[in-house]
Amino acid sequence: MTEVNPVKEVAYGAISGICGKFIEYPLDTVKVRIQLSKQSHIGAWKTINSIFHNEGIYNGFYKGIKAPLAGACFETAVLFTSYNYALLFLHPKSEQLDSASLLVKCASGGLSGVAGTIVLTPVELVKCQMQVSNLVKKTQPQNITYGAVIKDILRTDGVTGLFKGFQSTLIREVVGTAIWFGTFESVNQYLEQKYPNKDWTVLLSGAAAGITFNTSIFPIDTIKSNIQTYDIYHPHQKGKELSTWKMSSQLVKELGIPRLYNGLGITLIRAVPANAIIFYTYEFLKKNF
Repeated sequence: MTEVNPVKEVAYGAISGICGKFIEYPLDTVKVRIQLSKQSHIGAWKTINSIFHNEGIYNGFYKGIKAPLAGACFETAVLFTSYNYALLFLHPKSEQLDSASLLVKCASGGLSGVAGTIVLTPVELVKCQMQVSNLVKKTQPQNITYGAVIKDILRTDGVTGLFKGFQSTLIREVVGTAIWFGTFESVNQYLEQKYPNKDWTVLLSGAAAGITFNTSIFPIDTIKSNIQTYDIYHPHQKGKELSTWKMSSQLVKELGIPRLYNGLGITLIRAVPANAIIFYTYEFLKKNF
């Protein structure tokens, strides 16, 4: 690959992101609920069972999916497009961008994470608030919609309020995306050398990328989720935003370091099929269209 076709990159990334989001979203809802729990050990199955019986499938597991679905479309399009442009910038003299070193690929992934953060922060803010809105409906009985969430944010904090949690999201995306792309490229290169032209190598490489991404950034993701839902759980302190450091300190004081890893198990289960499909879809489209 010596050139980057922006139209194709955006289209391939968007389609890949949509496919991955449909697969992962129900378990993402479970993950967010566990991350926000005040209990040190809350089982995934118990959470799933509670959501299913009390809220139903769509209103429980898929509540708030529209915003992240659109977000996944834009985010993945931005990630893959900016990743390839970053490779082209950092590795300009090579005839094959795939021959770039692992360090260059990780750096390119980190740069793409910066671009992804700009798209992702407001989307995840709305998503997280929608995902937990059912838990506080006794104190806020109205049916919370996208419009209501966004309107409330704009009224309280203005446009900048849509970027609550930007700092923690940026840390997560820069570090995590560098690891995400780096893992995929290194594992896929190794498997391709041993098992050339096998579809399952891309699936396995994508799954590995999802596992390393989520394992490496999970504590900062927990911090981000708590920052972005602070208004929901503390309605009398709307407009207040704890910094990444203050929120991390508060969470650790509650139940120790394990508090930052609430929901990791279900997240890794979610990550395997979702990331396998994302990379497989992208690579399939790139090769065939």
